[in-house]
Amino acid sequence: MSSAFGDTGHAGPSRQRSHHKIRPHAYCHCAKCGGNIKQNAVVIKDHQTRYPRAPTPVAVEGDQLGAAMRQMNYDNEDYPNRLVNEHEEPMRSPSPQHVYSLPGSPPEMPIDGQHDLQADFDAPGEDMEVDREYPFDNLLGDLDDRPNLRFIDYVGAEIEEELEEDRHDDAWFDEDFGIPEGANDLEPQAQRFDFRVGEEFEELIQPGDIDPDDEGNNAGAEHRAFQEHALIRNAYIDAYVQKVIYGATHRALKHQLKSARRTIAANPVVPREDIAGMAQTIKTAETRLGVNTDQIITTFTLCPLCKRRYSPEYIATTDEETCLNDWCEGVLFTVRNLASGARRRVSKLTYPFASPIAWLKHMLRLPGISELMQTWRDDERNDGELGGPIPSEEWMQNLDLNTPIADISDGWGWRSTSAGLERRYDQHTGNVIDESILDPPIRFVSLPYGISLSLNTDWFQATKEGSYSVGACYLAINNLPRHLRFLRENVALCIIMPGPNEPNHYALDQMLEPLIDELLELKQGVQMSVRRGDPPVYEEKIVHGELSQHLADLMARIKMGGGAGLKSELNFCLYCHSRLSSLSVPAGYIRDSFRFRDPQQELRNAYEWRSLPSHEERKRLFDATGNRFTALHNIPGWYTASSSPPDAMHLLYLGATNWIVKQVLVAPGIFNKRRAGPHDPQAAFNACLESMWVPKNFQRLPPKLGQTQGSVKADQWKLTSRILYVPLYMALRDGDAIPPVFAPPGNRNSTSVKHCALRAKNLHQQRQKHYRATGQPDLCPPLEECYSSRSLQFHYRQVLRFCLAVNIIDKRSITPAEVAFAQELLELLAKDYLTNNVPLPPNFHYMMHLEEFLLKCGSVYNTHVWGMERANRIVSQINHNGKSGGILEGTFMRGWWDYSAIQNLINILRSLPDRTEADESVIEDLLVALQGGVEQAQQQGTLLAFIAQCQTAYTQLYGMHESIRLSKQSRVIDLERFDLYELVLRFCIDLWPDAGIFGPGVAQNIYLAPVGMVRNHSYVEHNGIRYGSYHHTNGKGYCFGYINERYPVRVERILHIEFPGQVHMRSVCAVVRLFQPPRVRVQFPWDTWAGHLGASSWEYGQLGEPVVVSATQFSGVFALFDIPMSYGRYWVTVALDSVSPERDEGHADEQ
Repeated sequence: MSSAFGDTGHAGPSRQRSHHKIRPHAYCHCAKCGGNIKQNAVVIKDHQTRYPRAPTPVAVEGDQLGAAMRQMNYDNEDYPNRLVNEHEEPMRSPSPQHVYSLPGSPPEMPIDGQHDLQADFDAPGEDMEVDREYPFDNLLGDLDDRPNLRFIDYVGAEIEEELEEDRHDDAWFDEDFGIPEGANDLEPQAQRFDFRVGEEFEELIQPGDIDPDDEGNNAGAEHRAFQEHALIRNAYIDAYVQKVIYGATHRALKHQLKSARRTIAANPVVPREDIAGMAQTIKTAETRLGVNTDQIITTFTLCPLCKRRYSPEYIATTDEETCLNDWCEGVLFTVRNLASGARRRVSKLTYPFASPIAWLKHMLRLPGISELMQTWRDDERNDGELGGPIPSEEWMQNLDLNTPIADISDGWGWRSTSAGLERRYDQHTGNVIDESILDPPIRFVSLPYGISLSLNTDWFQATKEGSYSVGACYLAINNLPRHLRFLRENVALCIIMPGPNEPNHYALDQMLEPLIDELLELKQGVQMSVRRGDPPVYEEKIVHGELSQHLADLMARIKMGGGAGLKSELNFCLYCHSRLSSLSVPAGYIRDSFRFRDPQQELRNAYEWRSLPSHEERKRLFDATGNRFTALHNIPGWYTASSSPPDAMHLLYLGATNWIVKQVLVAPGIFNKRRAGPHDPQAAFNACLESMWVPKNFQRLPPKLGQTQGSVKADQWKLTSRILYVPLYMALRDGDAIPPVFAPPGNRNSTSVKHCALRAKNLHQQRQKHYRATGQPDLCPPLEECYSSRSLQFHYRQVLRFCLAVNIIDKRSITPAEVAFAQELLELLAKDYLTNNVPLPPNFHYMMHLEEFLLKCGSVYNTHVWGMERANRIVSQINHNGKSGGILEGTFMRGWWDYSAIQNLINILRSLPDRTEADESVIEDLLVALQGGVEQAQQQGTLLAFIAQCQTAYTQLYGMHESIRLSKQSRVIDLERFDLYELVLRFCIDLWPDAGIFGPGVAQNIYLAPVGMVRNHSYVEHNGIRYGSYHHTNGKGYCFGYINERYPVRVERILHIEFPGQVHMRSVCAVVRLFQPPRVRVQFPWDTWAGHLGASSWEYGQLGEPVVVSATQFSGVFALFDIPMSYGRYWVTVALDSVSPERDEGHADEQ
């Protein structure tokens, strides 16, 4: 272990060294060491068992190509489990020139002029760790039986609650602590959506400015343009594009519409009444197109000092320019004289609000939306009928542990809430109850239009320069299929909170109140015009809405829910009453001992906090309970503890993966060189990543060691979690195996030694606090027992555990049994880390709460914030003038809704039954307005975009309506020249057996010519994933992929077959060569879990004979590694989609 005693001036305790350290080393005569390397007694005894004299390697005959094709799912268990060990060249450590003696440690005496390099770096705490092996095929066992590290799992008796302290060392939470700064790859900049605001447009958004030509918000006005002549409709669209994209003024647009009417009037085909009724202002044109955002957006004024909210009507009519709060002197607005002579009130600070009611009215008038909202209903569950709520206990009793849970409608939370809830607070008793006004109670989602909503809140940097943080609130409709739920055009941006800083609690509640008021109105039902069928029929329906969950990162969940914060000793967790100091011992991660928060009691505490008259009383209650009232507590059925599911993106990737790589492996020096020689663990790790093949789309790759400080994106960490165990094996192995040895800490002045010393000190302080809180201060271990483990096998086993758990959890479909297994892995992961003195941040505790929310909300794809983070990026890329005071925020809001309006307009135009060439031209113009449209969206190059396309339904995510898309460039191929004719002919005969296809010299019905009927393409996209030709420059970056679920191939060519005159005889196929099973059975440490990890081993560089397969047989992509062993060289493939194909039946529409 490392020590900082010499640096800090502390002498450190005197200790008896481990007997494994002081016994003389001897030569080991195992097959690995060959009698040339000295080892200690424990290692020698271990090597006698693990490395006996190896027999001659036995070759295992591989299956024939046909058998491999039939099998398709290669299983390593089909081969004998035999490992042939390498014989290393003799290696001796050089004689020491200097022997360093760290304070508190007796000097090491070299024996026979030889010693282990690690002896130079023995540090306090190292002797607490004894030699042991950690089996990689058993990740559920508990191997740590050391009495000095077995902390009592005592969660504490009833002790008087101590006051909150905020004296934690920030280094405990700093994921970059101890990491040297390194170069970071520049993130590619996506194209911006260009939204320009002219002076006239800024004036038009002020309160009270109403267009006299506005046709209102009735069902007949919106989309009326699609009942008018196509020339008139397209004239409206041209004017709209001029406004949104090119910044045309309202005066210029009025002239453009007027001139368009003169031109159209000369066309005798257009009815006279259509010309007479043609819109003459842009606002009317927008209303008829269904893109008028003024019906959705309201601009409120905020006091620049206290942030009290004022309505546009108040600002337009008041005679008082100062804030109404008694204790505030903020000035609300100034009066500006315009060039026209008019006077206009200009607010000092504003924020935009988009009405969720107006948004839902707009959505329900779009084609197909009302039908899509009903697709979750299951006749077997009687979802089409009114029924009562189903309690979670009843759901659990009927739970099949092996039935997949995919959509949010599969979890117990979907059918557990009641309609007609009202929240009632008794000021005398303090009780808060939710009562349904319906008798008997009715399940909310059983209502004909019971719409479940998800709220997302996040803050992000709005400008590249400086620090200007704005907040955004989004709403998504959970009733929509999952692949459509988080599309930009289906998400409402409801609030943009003004910067430059995050609001305080009062300001936050002020800005949220309009949103909460409309959600309360939706809870009781709002009459809306609903479009159904084609041709459309508009019906008046009562639409209900409820806020089901708040999706956000941890800090936003705490802020919006009125929580105490991550540094609170008593209330850092939103879901249970664990103490922050308990995270320093395994007890902080033992789920069976958690005292879960009672949502009803938490709600009572929040209302009691609001009722207290003084700041001191509120603070005292808040410190004790961790509950503060927020605007969200007004919503019936909403509870902070149960309505705020953890976000997997931040927990698993930005949280856990980030921490494990940086603070568990890199900063403590686990990659330090273990001995004199050429093997450098860090260089081996980076070399493995450098040689890894992934599809060319992947531009954000896992960070190399030395480049982990700074901005590493979530999708980079996500890819890292899929493949980390492979480069880590290459870094930690010695020969073919990871030895049971320790990583040297380095010299006492090294960064890793100082890092370990400070981490041990922080961990010891937290343990002291934990044992004092539980009334057992004498049980706290001393400082020297708080140094983290440096066992290579331990750390690899932990990483394997984590990667396995993440691969199981992060799927679109997961069974309750898999949920329980993955949750157990995460619990063991955290417990073993703390047992071995590896400190963890609160994120690891929050991972202990994943199971309850997976069962409530379905898979993590229903609660992740990938889509909302993408929305933040889109908003931040809208061009603006940089003005503060709410102007920038208003530009963001209008830019979002105009973009969404364009996308909806494109969808409506595409749904027209008989589109003309003019309509297609208009669609192209609108796609250009979206800065690249579909093609740009498909090629963003991020892992998120790539993974999001792994299923058929995902092709709709980016506007693709066909599962097969060929490259635009192609050329005719001579099949005989490339020796492909017989292969393609056989494929055609098998595909169309009754067509009578024949080749040269055979008389049948249809002749396949060697030249002219088959074209060669560079790539094909199937279900949104690109597969390219190895022999084409543009396709080589995509030339590997899976067929038939999980069999890897190299794609040689992409062919398009078309028989002239035969409309139904067209096919896209691929010439592929299959990977070959290894001749000698290879053994990797992840083999037992290869199925869950999506990993398989193959003979290096060996491919089967070319075969032709249909392009529809492509089933995914993988990362490809080259791993040399002492007995051969191997390819290792790791699947990148994390999808279980056999479970996606019936759930094709997924995200």
